[in-house]
Amino acid sequence: MKRKVLLLAAFVISIGGIYAQGEMDAYKLSQSDLSGTARSVGMGGAMGALGGDISAVSINPAGIGVFKSYEVVTTLNFQNTNTKTELNAGKLDQSKFKVTFDNLAFVTVFPTNSDVAPSINFGFSYNRLKNFDRKYSMKGSNLNKPISEYMAYRANGIDPRGLLFEDDSDIKPLQNYDWLAVLGYNSWMIDELDEPGKYGYLGSIRDNATNNYLSVREKGSISTYDFNVGTTFADVVSAGLTLSITDISYRLSSDYDEDYNGISNANMTLMNDLETDGTGYQFSLGLIFKPIDALRIGLAYHSPTWYDMTDYASAGLRYDLRGLIPNLEGNNATIETGVFRYDYRLRTPDRYTLSLAAILLDKGEGLFPKVSLSADYEYTNYKNNMKLFEDNGDRMNHDPNVDIKEDFKGASTVRVGAEVRFTNQFSMRAGYSWKQSPLNKEFKNNEREVMTVGSVPHFTLDGDTHYYTYGLGYRFSPYVYADVAFVMRNQKADLYSFDHSEKATWKDNTFQGLLTLGFKFRTL
Repeated sequence: MKRKVLLLAAFVISIGGIYAQGEMDAYKLSQSDLSGTARSVGMGGAMGALGGDISAVSINPAGIGVFKSYEVVTTLNFQNTNTKTELNAGKLDQSKFKVTFDNLAFVTVFPTNSDVAPSINFGFSYNRLKNFDRKYSMKGSNLNKPISEYMAYRANGIDPRGLLFEDDSDIKPLQNYDWLAVLGYNSWMIDELDEPGKYGYLGSIRDNATNNYLSVREKGSISTYDFNVGTTFADVVSAGLTLSITDISYRLSSDYDEDYNGISNANMTLMNDLETDGTGYQFSLGLIFKPIDALRIGLAYHSPTWYDMTDYASAGLRYDLRGLIPNLEGNNATIETGVFRYDYRLRTPDRYTLSLAAILLDKGEGLFPKVSLSADYEYTNYKNNMKLFEDNGDRMNHDPNVDIKEDFKGASTVRVGAEVRFTNQFSMRAGYSWKQSPLNKEFKNNEREVMTVGSVPHFTLDGDTHYYTYGLGYRFSPYVYADVAFVMRNQKADLYSFDHSEKATWKDNTFQGLLTLGFKFRTL
């Protein structure tokens, strides 16, 4: 009997029982980069206790209360992302360059004629928090684990009628079962064994070494629209509140190829396309204390972001098994799933920030140099507060939140920076930021199963991220200024074609150049 897979997109789109996102997807969509104005980035993002910069407001909303003039700011980002991978077939190196509009903001100052709170300040800003744009590939040879072995593992326990769509079948594929298993079964790459509910893969694949090639292309961003309000009381305590609307746009296209020890007409390609869009909301609260002129202490809380999310996904498997099973009908074909839509909800983890800043060598107006040192510590509660839900608010059939709780931990971020003002016009800055990976040790070492979902099996297990920054600032007049910053971002990860496949090393080196232009209109 010839196997057939459902191709009716309209039917697939109507399905509500598929769970399409897992723990690695929640983590990916909860990330942010070091971003903002060139002044803030040049100081490693360590602006939580300083205020007076629109990027500082995104770290601590109390920073809006420090402003003393109307201000408009915009930032351009020139970014080159270089990704290197290495498996046993050698190193592969790919780069992608992009220019983005990362920041637009304005602040208004309303005098109150009060000695307690001289002004109430309002602000609005657009900020790009995360840039997903990158591409990478990986190549291996003479490997021992083909993807069909993983497909068979994923199929175990499933009635074969649930993997095969036929007109007279009352069991529909893709509704409750695994996409990879469906594709593997309908391409003859896996089959049921004598023991019911157990699956194996082609012995002719098992008896030959596997060569593979993975190509991944990603693009998109996370952007936020922030509405800020704040004030300063008696020049000692600043307080602020931010309400944010956040948009996610993420696109993934990947191809995974295998051939089997050079055998003619023996290969397969797994193709995946994913579009993810979402809109969410979030709030932040902050305080900055100035116990003495030379010291600032900042505290901030950032709530989770609550997203309504939609995925559109499709997959296909192109296979040629004529060199392995030459007499079988349907041994050379392409099968496709059609496009399905899935609606769900995502809650990102909340964050707590403690900041310190010292103003040194400030001997008064017109005396230089003036030195500012600052540091931020931020804790992000991935383990307990990063969660996925069905669109109706219920937990999913396979609860990825159980995986999140077991595989993730709370993670720290440390930012330090310095600024030296040599004159009223010229400043230099430098900074460093370290972002800890939230993956538990066993999970990071792939000692636990990585629960990918749908038909996208590949993933990276990220290590820590390091940012090295420096920058310059120049004031053309009391009302016009320009800042530039340069960032080197380094991150290492382990790349897997599928769970417990051979591990490739993955290195990301991103270089950024930022240009900020600012305009001030009135000083209190």
